[in-house]
Amino acid sequence: MQPVAAVSLVFTMVLGAVLWIQVVRLSVAESTGLTVLAILCPPIPLALLLADSQHRQGLLPLVVLVAGFSSIVAIYS
Repeated sequence: MQPVAAVSLVFTMVLGAVLWIQVVRLSVAESTGLTVLAILCPPIPLALLLADSQHRQGLLPLVVLVAGFSSIVAIYS
């Protein structure tokens, strides 16, 4: 694995964990069902929270960063 891919993988993992914590935190505030989904299958509540303009501003930059760094990992590994 090239150094660029290794560093990008670390950033992807850290930002992914931060994003997951944010999704769980926002899901707890919304509803119990959404919280269960956030723990079991995070992409579903993430999509639901991104559809809400109130939460989009806080989550969208993290989503873009995770997608960008994971793309770099895919290209260079």
